[in-house]
Amino acid sequence: MRLRSVLDQAARQDQAAVLQLSRRITELLSTYGAYTVRKDWSETTRDIVVEIGERWRSADRKPDPERHIDSVVKNRFWGEVIDLMVRNDARAAGLFYPTIRRLCASWDRSRQHETNWDDVVQETARQIWEAWQSGDVEKPWSLLYTIARRRFLDRVRSQRPEDELPDDKIGDEASGVVERSEQFTEQALETLEEKEREIIVMMDLEGHTRIEVARKLGLSEGEALSIRRAGLRRLWRWLGRDLPPDLREVWVEMFKGAKRATPSQVAKRLSLREDEVTERIVTARQILGLESLAG
Repeated sequence: MRLRSVLDQAARQDQAAVLQLSRRITELLSTYGAYTVRKDWSETTRDIVVEIGERWRSADRKPDPERHIDSVVKNRFWGEVIDLMVRNDARAAGLFYPTIRRLCASWDRSRQHETNWDDVVQETARQIWEAWQSGDVEKPWSLLYTIARRRFLDRVRSQRPEDELPDDKIGDEASGVVERSEQFTEQALETLEEKEREIIVMMDLEGHTRIEVARKLGLSEGEALSIRRAGLRRLWRWLGRDLPPDLREVWVEMFKGAKRATPSQVAKRLSLREDEVTERIVTARQILGLESLAG
């Protein structure tokens, strides 16, 4: 049975479809390491089946079935892991900390050993606790991924303050804005080409790695990153559409090429002083509520 049909029928409480969906959820939980945390996930699996069905039934535009399932399962699973960690469950911590270390090691081009990222791990955990205690976390895995990425970027900048971050890392910081900002609505995503939108939703909203995205879409990792970078630049240009004209021309020029332009490059293209360009960029970020973005 096709996965889309399984979801359609599971949403209508068809028992055969519910059983098939439950098996798929069990497989996913296993790949996430769920059974190292606790042995019985049957009650959680039933709840996830209901949530997947409800979300699928209420969606105006049906998402990709596989991504829909994976997103719900991953966020629900990590919500339970974080909840257990807050209650000092050692097995949950034993999964959480290595996961963040592996994420940092996978992002780092210099391939430092995973233990070198312990400060990022600890800061990520602290921010997760604070957000969790506020009781306003809709997508735990997306939050975890975004916080870890931001802290990773902070660490990279502190070590190489004069370096321009590679495009994919700049884009990943932008993904934090996509995750939290009301400015990046469905309308913004509609400005993207289909493949750009698909990859950005998978990586920046659902938390998939570049390897997972490339495998699912039949692309090389380089192709996936290239498409994503182009889409993120398009989103940034869209974000600056309502800036005052003098700020907008600098903002658009910075993001319109195949790679984000530096202030000196923008200054040369627009016949402006570099300090004037830098000042306009800072002002634009303040207007857009992006003061925390560096570079």
